[in-house]
Parts: sequence; structure tokens; C-alpha cells
Amino acid sequence: MIRINEITRGRFGNRVFQYNALVQLAAELGCEASCVEWEGNRFFKNIEGYKIGQKESKHLTWDDILSLELEQFSTDIDYIIGPCCIHNVFSRVTKRDPREFFQINDEYKTELPTDKTNVGIHIRGGDVITADDGKEIHPPEYYRRAIELVQENYDNAVYHICTDDRMFDSYVQTVAYLEKNNLSYNIGSDNLFVDFSTLTECDVIISSSSTFSASASMIGKKDKKVIHWDGWRERCLNHVPWNTAVTSPDTRKWQLGFDNFWVDVFTDANKYYKVWWVI
Repeated sequence: MIRINEITRGRFGNRVFQYNALVQLAAELGCEASCVEWEGNRFFKNIEGYKIGQKESKHLTWDDILSLELEQFSTDIDYIIGPCCIHNVFSRVTKRDPREFFQINDEYKTELPTDKTNVGIHIRGGDVITADDGKEIHPPEYYRRAIELVQENYDNAVYHICTDDRMFDSYVQTVAYLEKNNLSYNIGSDNLFVDFSTLTECDVIISSSSTFSASASMIGKKDKKVIHWDGWRERCLNHVPWNTAVTSPDTRKWQLGFDNFWVDVFTDANKYYKVWWVI
């Protein structure tokens, strides 16, 4: 059996990626999955629940998963996915379309206009680590250029802005730009589930550095066109430390693993997450 006995710290996007790793590995290894309760039980349909395990168990780190060989797997042992197995293992484990098992409950399902090109804008703001020297911040210029790109390709776009920080400069300037150009837009909800559901149903996502928008890109509407910022790609390629306060070699290795996820995403390493433009 594959298990999550401890849901990862961080926020909703991280947990979606951890659960994805659980289901993907269970399918690949041909075994049952067990998961402690998390907010996904309320938001998604048919989430795996907690099951009684076997006497013997083995913890799988994210590094273990990257090198996992099927012949090493034993049906007599429970394999426990640790809290750090998040998006850093995505390209290795995701061989089944996440849309098959991430089905949003009707209570949170968002209905978007079918006669429009729905464009989700995710702006990461208030949770940015102050010690990262701004690595994760996407500037207003990125969002303006992304909107210009959409306008060059579609004449019926409506923009759905999702953020948890409406005081953040990138948000304020993006709204001002949309207003100035008389572009149709909606402000997201204060409910993260509603915002997430909206992003999953968009045709285009102007993404951020967050796993919130990244996980929404692999769920819901198929063939989304995802836009990313070139400055973020460059920082991940160059492995710019995203928390300069960290000195532990183990933690630094973990951070590099997260960087590698974004590098893989930009190079189309997985068919269930496709980048349209890097600008």
C-alpha cells in the first residue's frame, strides 16, 4: 500500500501535488492508496480515505521516488510518502491524467461563460518569503505583456483574477491596466476553493510561481494554454536561492528539486501540463 500519513505543510497547491503523487504511484505499482483527511476530501469527489496498514512500513522521500524501480517494490510493506513529496516528483510520477481523479464537487464547481475565452490570472502576493530577495514575485510588466498576448490571439477574452493579496502592487497595476483598456474582468472570491475551481475551468492561465496555479493547470479543462514568466524560468535554471536564510545542505537539495520541477514544466516534460508561452 502507498500511504500519506502526514499531509504536507504549505497550502492547497502543495497538497494537491502530494495527493497526485500518491494516486500516481498507487496506479504504477498496482496497489491500494491510503490518505489522512485533508481539505481535498471536501473539495474533490472520491478522494482516497485512511486505511489500516501493514505492520512493516518504509518512508519514501522525494529523492527515493525519483529513483524508484518497480522491481524494488514489495507488496508486504506500506510505503509512506513524506510531506516533501510535492511538485518535485511531478514529472517522474504523473503518467495518468490527473483530471481522471481530481473531480471537483458540485458545491464548488464554477460555471464560466461558454461564448468567451476565459483567462485566469493568478497573482501570488502575501505569502512570498521575505528572505528570498523577491525571487517568486512576478512583476506587473509580466501580467501586462501576458494580457497583450491574449488580446493578440483572442477577441473575446474575459479575465478572472485570483489572488489572496489585493493590496499587492502586481494586482493593483493589473486591474488598472484592464480598466484602462476596457477589458472585461472579474475579481475572484475570498474562498480559495472557488478561485481554484475557476482556474481549473479557464482556457488560458496567466500563471505565477505558485503551486496553486500550477496544480489548477493540470485539473479541469483539457488543453489549457499556460503562460509563464521568463524571469521565473531563468531564476530556476540558475537555481537562485529562494530562501537565503537556509543553510542546511539537505534543505538546499530539496529546494533544487523544486526548481527542477519548473525547469521541466518549461520544457514540456509532462504531457498533462503544457506551457503555451514563456514571456
